[in-house]
Amino acid sequence: MSSAYHSSACILSTGDEVTLGQIVDANAAWLADALTGAGVLPVEQATVPDDVAVIRETVARLARRSPLVVMSGGLGPTDADLTRVALAALVDEEVVVDEAALRALTDMLARRNRTMTDRQARQAMRPRSAHCLPNPNGTAAGLHVTVPAARTGAAWDTDVFCLPGPPRELQPMFMSYVVPALRTDPAISTQTRLLHVLAVPESDAATRLAHLTRRDPSPGEPLLAMTASGGILTLRARIQSRDSALIAGAKLDALEQEVRAILGSHVMGGRGRVGARGEAALASGVIQLLRERDRTLGVGESCTGGMLGELVTSIAGSSGVFLGGCISYANEMKVKALGVEQGLLEAHGAVSEPVARAMALGALRMTGATDALSVTGIAGPEGGSDAKPVGTVFVAHAARDGVQDREPRCDVRRFLFTGDRHDVRQRAAISGLSMVYFAHAVGGASASVRMNWQVG
Repeated sequence: MSSAYHSSACILSTGDEVTLGQIVDANAAWLADALTGAGVLPVEQATVPDDVAVIRETVARLARRSPLVVMSGGLGPTDADLTRVALAALVDEEVVVDEAALRALTDMLARRNRTMTDRQARQAMRPRSAHCLPNPNGTAAGLHVTVPAARTGAAWDTDVFCLPGPPRELQPMFMSYVVPALRTDPAISTQTRLLHVLAVPESDAATRLAHLTRRDPSPGEPLLAMTASGGILTLRARIQSRDSALIAGAKLDALEQEVRAILGSHVMGGRGRVGARGEAALASGVIQLLRERDRTLGVGESCTGGMLGELVTSIAGSSGVFLGGCISYANEMKVKALGVEQGLLEAHGAVSEPVARAMALGALRMTGATDALSVTGIAGPEGGSDAKPVGTVFVAHAARDGVQDREPRCDVRRFLFTGDRHDVRQRAAISGLSMVYFAHAVGGASASVRMNWQVG
């Protein structure tokens, strides 16, 4: 193990399938969030193909920049899995069999009624000075090797951790073996905080928060960064200073209070977990609000095709709130399942305010929920017109107020979203959940009227 503090880290993804864009590299994003949460600043992400020389040279270059490199991929049994060979070349060592890793692999294969092959046995090999990291969730052991400064030209010895590519293997291995090995400077306090913002265009937020998002804050002061996804803004506040954790936390508190004062109820209540995506934070917030108020949710979806339900049910504990709904893609289903009158469809078209309202009220009746959302729109790339261009979406939120015999209230909003088909569907689903959030978090429909909903 290197003696240098892990003040920063580089992330390296390997594999032809990553460099060619055949798969999305979600591992790098996850690792960056996880390292940040552990107090280590990611300073570079790199991607390289399955090439021994390129992997070796890239690890050496990254080692000169940071005393910690975390790699993913290239540990399997195929000829394209070259991580261990590249690392052995970098440290100028032979590759040897790790007996403990080989026994674990043999036992795992036996439990699966499979026989060890020479190719599979490669997964238990390592450079002589390296250590294997156990993998109870797969067959490829991870690796930890300390690369001497003399081999890279760095000012320090560099810790290199190599993790398997499948996320279900990579993530628990990182938490179990990398996090405990991290060396952070005890004199430096590092804290990160996430805030999620709804229904504010990124350009508006950037203007209003410009004095807080400058890239050159005074030493020891928080840095605020902003990203946008699906109409949700995520604000990441980070402070790294030699102040005590208490003082650093107080500075983050002050920054958060100023953000909330500027953006008001657009900032979701509570703080996001580092690494949590905005849509997951929104869905969790809606579920919590409805549960606290003993309310339930149903859906009637058209252009989103079940995406609303998927967002909600991806959250553990949603079964206590979400009752179900209907994917009424065809007009016939809108009539049969949700009770939309045929005359409304003929007079106004499926993508219209009256139909969205009827769908929400129909979902309310069908599910028996206290709240229901409906979505109908033109996701594209075809089907638009001058009156209703691609990206036109109507979202309705119907809700019972608990007073017997009183008609449910129904708020319908028209959106014009930009982007491709996925973007339109995602923004429609997020806008629906946002309507429920505002209705119950900040005083009902009158509060949501003030929101700028044209976030597309």
